[in-house]
Amino acid sequence: MKFLILDIYKNDNWRLVKDTAGGYGTGNDFGNSFFSKLINALVSKMINMPPMYAMYIYSILRNKNSEVSYSKNYDPKNLDEFDYIITTSSIICHETEIKALEELVAKNKKVFVAGIFANVMKKKYKFHKNIYVIPGEPEAFFLNINIDKKDLDSFFDDKQDLKMMPQLVDNLDDLPFPDWHEYLKKYKLRNNFLGFNSKSAIPIVATRGCPYSCFNYCTYPLQQGRKVRARSVKNIVSEIKYWIDKVGTNKFVFRDPVFSINRKHTIELCKEIIRQNLKIEYLIETHLKNLDDEMIPLLKESGLKLVYIGIESSDPKVLKDIKRFTIANDEQQIIIDKLKNNDILVKSMFMFGNPEDNEDSIKDTISYSMKLSNQLVQYSVFTPYPGTPIFNHYENKIIEKRYDKFNQYNLTFKHKNLDNKKIKTLKNYGYKKFYFRLKNLPIIIKSGLSFFK
Repeated sequence: MKFLILDIYKNDNWRLVKDTAGGYGTGNDFGNSFFSKLINALVSKMINMPPMYAMYIYSILRNKNSEVSYSKNYDPKNLDEFDYIITTSSIICHETEIKALEELVAKNKKVFVAGIFANVMKKKYKFHKNIYVIPGEPEAFFLNINIDKKDLDSFFDDKQDLKMMPQLVDNLDDLPFPDWHEYLKKYKLRNNFLGFNSKSAIPIVATRGCPYSCFNYCTYPLQQGRKVRARSVKNIVSEIKYWIDKVGTNKFVFRDPVFSINRKHTIELCKEIIRQNLKIEYLIETHLKNLDDEMIPLLKESGLKLVYIGIESSDPKVLKDIKRFTIANDEQQIIIDKLKNNDILVKSMFMFGNPEDNEDSIKDTISYSMKLSNQLVQYSVFTPYPGTPIFNHYENKIIEKRYDKFNQYNLTFKHKNLDNKKIKTLKNYGYKKFYFRLKNLPIIIKSGLSFFK
């Protein structure tokens, strides 16, 4: 049986990654000022990866003795050799994906559509009998089905939808290692923006799931559920060693929604990496609440170089309105100082255009971001995503007609205090004010040099 995993993208002048934002994807349009366009160009060249589930599917099918190809390019001339097409789904490339689906079914191809956005927007994707939207985590689906033509064709019977319930992978150790080796033969894994050298930084997962109250507007619980599932430390370390040997890299990007949410598991993992003297370098995204005086030195010694933290806003009223789980501002400063003192880079992420935001609250957040000892910031835009609880409150206020504009860098709804033009102005203002400081020149130069290596 021959499968094609088709992971297509729209043409934009900024970085597009479908794996982020809980599988909805993000498109980093930093703004239209000269400096913002410069960041757009830099990041688009230095950060890029496919959805992790696409690579897991690749490995699962290969393990079941199927022939599998992965492509980012839709080429109608080369479709005949494949028995089935598997397409990825996202909000940031939605219209492009739908156009490709229309062309595929016009050629009588049977298409499995994977990804959480297709689950949420099933009526948009399931418009033909030859399209089957995979419910739940696509890895669970392909782990559990028979690779047999009769069985596979049965999923294109409309009644089959009534039989299949959304599934999650209960035991993450059951997943094979995603086949980055094959991917790297055709494409680059670009994760070099923050001073990592030119070696490919391999995406890797330790846990899935997030129980925090941010599910009100965050899409990760839609994709992965609210229950935290963890791979065994032995399994994670085995994968790290496998990639060190297979592709000759010691760079890793952990794609967990909240890396250190399971304290015992994280400490055990760090100690095992240290015990085996793996000498890796890695980045994580986590919550400041999960970092403390015991955890931070262990993370450093095990190879942590960069941590992403979500702060969103400096205004407690703004945070309370969106049900953002957070800690007090003075505690944030203390923990970020500890990270910096351990030579760990900190990228703090803020959101403009929250429902209770106004120009003053956003400027206060920019000022607050400059007082913190973080070395990097990201200013994005609050986005009410279809499928999240908060979307119900904003569905009638949505002013953006194209889903691919829901990229976390546009104001997509009618805001009571702001418009998209003002948001873009404030983003430009924030990036210029933060990065055009002498103390930030070393990190900018370091990032630039890593690009040219």
